[in-house]
Formats: sequence, structure tokens, C-alpha cells
Amino acid sequence: MAKIPVGKTIAFSYGFTFGHIGAIIGKVWLPMLLLTLGGFFVVSPYYESFSQAVAQDNTALVEQAIATLMIYILISLVFYAMIYVALTREALGISQSHSLFHFSLGAAEWRMYGAMIAFGFAFAIVMFLIVLAAVLLSSVAIGALGAAGFAPEIATVAKTGTAPKVMSPAVTAVGSLISLFVMVAGVYVFVRLFSLLAPVTVAEEQISLGRGWQLTAKNFWRLFLVLVATIGPVFLLVLICEAFVVGPDAMTMQSDGSFADTAARMERMRPHLPVLYGLSFVLSPFMFGLLLSGSAFAYRALVPPPAARGVILDAP
Repeated sequence: MAKIPVGKTIAFSYGFTFGHIGAIIGKVWLPMLLLTLGGFFVVSPYYESFSQAVAQDNTALVEQAIATLMIYILISLVFYAMIYVALTREALGISQSHSLFHFSLGAAEWRMYGAMIAFGFAFAIVMFLIVLAAVLLSSVAIGALGAAGFAPEIATVAKTGTAPKVMSPAVTAVGSLISLFVMVAGVYVFVRLFSLLAPVTVAEEQISLGRGWQLTAKNFWRLFLVLVATIGPVFLLVLICEAFVVGPDAMTMQSDGSFADTAARMERMRPHLPVLYGLSFVLSPFMFGLLLSGSAFAYRALVPPPAARGVILDAP
């Protein structure tokens, strides 16, 4: 199995993004403008509707707000597919057209849309199974700790049916390890399924999560390092800007996972959404350029010429 050259992939990502920033902006700005406007006119009211529904304890309104958001997400994926196809073609060398704006909804874009939907469903199913396995594993581990006398609060839970306010160090350690397991497993599955989703779909003209999983075998850490080195700095910049706009306490405040807590967070974020959407719009050419060019280069390093239809395999 071929190995992805980490250094060359990172260098290509930055070289492509900053060397073709004009072309990238031309392909990205119109879909991102539509996404930004859609987000402002859909997500902002969603925040308000969700907060009001929780305040009124109205389950029907909560469900309606969530349904509206899901519809928006499904529609927004069309514009993301447009961007993914255009920039992946550019990075692969299949197309090198330059224009002031880009808007296309051909077979390639709908195929990319289908690939994104398939990825979303597959990732959700796998994560559900991982969480289920983690819950079962934690139950067995905590039960064993209780039987061995390392977690006396387990007997209290069995008698009263209520969880104690303070857990023993052994139970806390098990909970931390289980959470770490879920997080690491989630990152592993995401990297394996998502990293080559765009180039496989665009270059091979097929929707195949299995193909991407096959190509990324024994390349997880290489792909992970590429992602950290390319889009990691952009994410960090976004977090810093969000902390500056919203306030650092809003970014770090503890959450109990309840609807009321979620609604309070959303209500605090709502006034700042226009600025955050503007920030996302400005940084999107760099985010998409770095992400998709690295993915394209990694694909070119793994796929021999006959398997990539029209792909130029020599790195520029």
C-alpha cells in the first residue's frame, strides 16, 4: 500500500491555496454568499425559535425548529458540493478555468451531494455503534469496580435509584477513559471516511465510501497530520476570533447538556451571528483551498494513473 508523503502534501496545500487564491475566490464566493445569507435568515431565527420553545416548554415548537434546521442543512450541502467539485477539479488538474464567479449544478455536483449524504449517514451509524459499545463497556467496568469494592456508590445507586453527586476516583477514571475512546474512535472513522471523499467522487465519478476507506488504509496518521497542519491553523484562528467576538467565558462555560442550557448558549450567541457569518465567509477560500487541495494531492499519491480518469498525477 502506497504511503502519503506528509511534507509534500502540506506544501502542496499551502502552495496551491495561496498561489491560486484568486481562482479559489472566484469559485467559492457565490456559493458561500448564498450559504451565508441562508444561514443568517434561517439559523438566526432558529436560535430564537428554539430559545422561545424551550422557555415555553413547547416540545412541538422545538421539533419544528429542529426540522427547519435539518432542511436548511440538506439544502446547504448542495452549495458545499458545488465548492467541493470545483476546487477538487482545480487541485487535481482536471479543470483550470478562471472566472469571476462559479455556479454549477451538473451530474458531478449532485454526485458529490449524494456522497456527502452517504458520508453523513454512515458516520452517524458508526458513531451510534461506537457510543453503544462504550456504554456497554462502561457498564461492565463500573459493575466490576462496584463488585470489587472500588466504587461503593454503585451499591447506593442500586438501592436508591439516584446517582450520587460525587463519584469515586475509579468511576471517574473509567468515565474519562470511555469518553476518550469515543473521541479517538470518532476521529479515526472521520479521517478514514472523509479525507478522500471529494477526489474519489470527482475523479472516479462514483459514490464509494468503501473506496476511500480502502485507499486510506495504513495512512491514518499521515492524513491526520495533514489535516492538523492545513486546516488546524484556520480552525484555531476561527476559535480565537469567536472568543474575541462572543467572549472567552461563553466559549468555555460548562454545559449540562439540557435543552435549557443549550437554549441559553444559543441566545447568547444569536446577537453575534452576523459577525461570525462574515468571518466564515472571509476565511472560506483558505479553509476550502487547504482542505481540498491536500485531499486531492493525497489521492494522487495513492491512485495509479489508470484508476484516476483524467487526473494529472505529477505534482506541480
